Amino acid sequence: MKKYIETIIILLRKIIEALQNEKESSSVGRPPLTERKFYSKQDVLKLLNMTDVTYKRNLKKGILNPMRLIGTDVYFEEDLLKALEESRMKGKI
Repeated sequence: MKKYIETIIILLRKIIEALQNEKESSSVGRPPLTERKFYSKQDVLKLLNMTDVTYKRNLKKGILNPMRLIGTDVYFEEDLLKALEESRMKGKI
């Protein structure tokens, strides 16, 4: 029984180490949240030159993936890259 517990502890330590490494690597290259620009739904409509109907269609397709803060769609710049590329390829931008 003691051997199984030791094995579990070793595995848990490896999992913790992997999660810490993932957390460190995922935040590299991004500025702090306080320095990042937010885009509202209205900003996105203007930036991507789209109508409200197209906006809703892009939400359903998964092209746009907003954060919802107090019932409002909010985006960071990197959240819009997929939608920007889609609009560029269709000649909208």
